[in-house]
Amino acid sequence: MRMLRLLLLLVLLAVWGLLFSPAGRPAAAQGQNLLVNPSFEGQYSAYVPETPQEAADCPVGICNTAQVPAGWKPWWVKERSSDSNPEYKPAEPNVAANRIRSGERAAQYFSFWRTHKAGLRQTLTVPANARVQFAVWGMAWMSESDSALSSDPGATPNMRIGIDPTGGTNPYSAAIVWSGFQQPLDVYALFSVEAQAQGTTVTVFTFSAPDPNPYNAEFGLKHNDIYWDDASLAVVGAGSPPPPPPPAPSGGNSGSGATAPAPVAPSSATLPTATPNAEGIIYAEVQPGDSMWSIAARAGLTLDELLELNNLSRDDFIQAGQLLIIGRGDPPGAEPTAEPTQEAEPTEAPPTPTPGPTATPEGIAMVEQESGASICLKAFDDANKNGQQDSGEALRAAVAFTISDGESVVSNYVTDGESEPFCIQGLDAGSYRVARSSAGNEVMTTPGDQSVSVTEGSVLNLEFGSYASQDAIAADVATETSAAPATNNLADTVGENSDDDGSPWGTVVIIAVGVAVLLLVGVLVVILSVRRAAG
Repeated sequence: MRMLRLLLLLVLLAVWGLLFSPAGRPAAAQGQNLLVNPSFEGQYSAYVPETPQEAADCPVGICNTAQVPAGWKPWWVKERSSDSNPEYKPAEPNVAANRIRSGERAAQYFSFWRTHKAGLRQTLTVPANARVQFAVWGMAWMSESDSALSSDPGATPNMRIGIDPTGGTNPYSAAIVWSGFQQPLDVYALFSVEAQAQGTTVTVFTFSAPDPNPYNAEFGLKHNDIYWDDASLAVVGAGSPPPPPPPAPSGGNSGSGATAPAPVAPSSATLPTATPNAEGIIYAEVQPGDSMWSIAARAGLTLDELLELNNLSRDDFIQAGQLLIIGRGDPPGAEPTAEPTQEAEPTEAPPTPTPGPTATPEGIAMVEQESGASICLKAFDDANKNGQQDSGEALRAAVAFTISDGESVVSNYVTDGESEPFCIQGLDAGSYRVARSSAGNEVMTTPGDQSVSVTEGSVLNLEFGSYASQDAIAADVATETSAAPATNNLADTVGENSDDDGSPWGTVVIIAVGVAVLLLVGVLVVILSVRRAAG
């Protein structure tokens, strides 16, 4: 009798361990790997929403269909009509061998008959201002079939990774340094990107944005499954102190309202380094409010060069989420292509322009400096719509400026809304075209595209004002409210399947049924034993 009771107790303890102990063993960090749970192993748990969009998609206060590994958080946005919040869960080894690169689990998320813009993120502490490298293996399975283990030809998951050197969690922050896009179907590919921390915290992101169904743009393919495994974040360069503040303006003839030229910011501060994909192509993703010329400006291209790379014309339209080619290079791991060298032919120096009066637009100050010419730029929120920046009117961030000389882009700059006016220095005397980007709801109070002239030693200050159109804002709100309301994240995915046709709740139900059966068997054994002993 005692043996039977002991056996029953051991069975119950074993079941308890299966239910409440972590599944699998967490992978330890290797060497300098700073990530928490870099192999996406161990227990997965439901995510608690942190943004208004996430809260709207998870109205019960917890995202039961966003099961994520320890140390990681999900993120998603909805821009296209076909976008949805994907379901997150662990990839298990009982489906297809190639779904997991190593260990017992990989991170998986998917959308069913829908597209998504989503990924995983992790914020962590690094040595102050250190240069870090984020690397992770990624793969996608995209198919119209439930049974196929290989993706449909031509499917495009549009995967990449990024680092926010400021530690922010906004996946559309201008500070993020992104890798190039890759399309790794059914086979894991390595993604890698480097950035220099701007402090002691950074955030790493994975990103995927599968293209819509080619037969119906309102839907995605049936299966859009993304997998990530074996990540690392390592310090690859020592930190450096932040740059000193710009010197105070010197006395002398500085002109009315003019400021001394600000130091030129490093190119990585405004133009994240893009890397070619496996085919050697460098892509840029169109963001809300972008135009073709603003994308060309950020990439250091002329508009005509961008149009030629993408076989577009000036009359074509682009939309948020679209990928545009901005360059080509050597694929990762390939030997750099050596370009033939040739001796530069001597050229005659251009004649020095004769100083003289220069016509300038009204309200623009021209001042003298020691050498070279500068054009200083800023954009501001013109709340009173009078075409000039008055007290209390804030600077505008994320405005892309392009300066061209009629033949090519000379320079470009994207505002941060804090350090402007920003001065482009060392310009040759002559005529230039200065143009700025605008969002869909912006109304300009100053010309957004200006032709100007500068002379040797001059500083030209340009101010660009705009305000948000209430009509456009109202139209945006009406569009959002007329769209289908967000549904319960848990109920939304009932009946939807990934390639393993399961969900976290299916496993719980199976285990619960098993526990009930074991308990029933145990009770029957005890009852029979008592009756035999009594007989």
